[in-house]
Amino acid sequence: MPSIPSKNEKKAPIGALCAPPTPQDSSTSNSNNGNINQPRQPTNLPGLLRFAMDSTCGDDPTEQHFLPMDEDRKKFLEDALKSMTINVVEVLQEQIKKLIKVDTIKEADDVTEYLEALETILDYIDNIDIANDFHKIGGFLILKPCLNSGHPAVQAGGCALIAELCQNNPYCQNIIIENEFVPILLHILNTDSNSLVGVKCLYALSAISRDNTDGFAQLIRYGGFNIFMKTLQKDDDRFRIKTAFLLSSLCRSQPDLKSRLIFLEIIPVLISLISEERKPSSEHILSLLLSLVEDNATALNECKNPQYNFKEILQNYISKVENKEEYKEDEEYCKRLWHMIFT
Repeated sequence: MPSIPSKNEKKAPIGALCAPPTPQDSSTSNSNNGNINQPRQPTNLPGLLRFAMDSTCGDDPTEQHFLPMDEDRKKFLEDALKSMTINVVEVLQEQIKKLIKVDTIKEADDVTEYLEALETILDYIDNIDIANDFHKIGGFLILKPCLNSGHPAVQAGGCALIAELCQNNPYCQNIIIENEFVPILLHILNTDSNSLVGVKCLYALSAISRDNTDGFAQLIRYGGFNIFMKTLQKDDDRFRIKTAFLLSSLCRSQPDLKSRLIFLEIIPVLISLISEERKPSSEHILSLLLSLVEDNATALNECKNPQYNFKEILQNYISKVENKEEYKEDEEYCKRLWHMIFT
């Protein structure tokens, strides 16, 4: 089935938050019907029956057994057909209408309807084609209102929506980057005290910047790594996990980042975190340390600095996790670090 926009439709610039209106002609009628990027499905009862027969025939397709259909089975199949024909565009457009002015609601207002709308959108846009079509029907126009909402749950939902749209999706990544969402998200991350909003912000920034050089460049331009140094030291393990994971990924894809992080004095921060009682984030901290010291003499020398006492800290950590199945990754990272730094 055709995708939005149709081949006769005027296309929006890649960076626009909303595509231009679809002309109301026969060439776009399928777009308006909402059948975008979905598998071809039966459109009538005989089609459904044929689909069912094709799907259930055995190894011998010539062996056919036809029986009269009773009214109960016929009704069941008719109901099944109705449930299969969901109008995706209509569903998404209904949620967009609900959310377009979400930034105007008052603090005391009930936000249940808006959160349900966000959840409904999230149910569909994990499909990359539908995520792209969500932009083309104006869905990105709700993103800033969600981020500007005074309700933390709506803000967090907006961040989660950006993250899902951008996950491994260059088309959506580029729209978000060109419309300067990175500085907005960094500002929220740096100033908002709500931990759920902050964690979802990190999730969105990670989805935007991983494997995207323009997204990475915006992180540098808007001071993202100074902010990540702060989130890494928050007394909330969720921040540490997501920050360490993001920085590890970026160190692998952007090796020059290592020097920048070392200049920001990340090595003593990570060693200090490792010296604390083990937490779920510890595995990710060790992984980040390993990413930093690989093929980087400056990081290796920094880890050897006697004032950090890293050799003893690493020995103590190994003694606590060694030969314990649940800490297998920790042990592997520790031993690789030991081998690279101290042997």
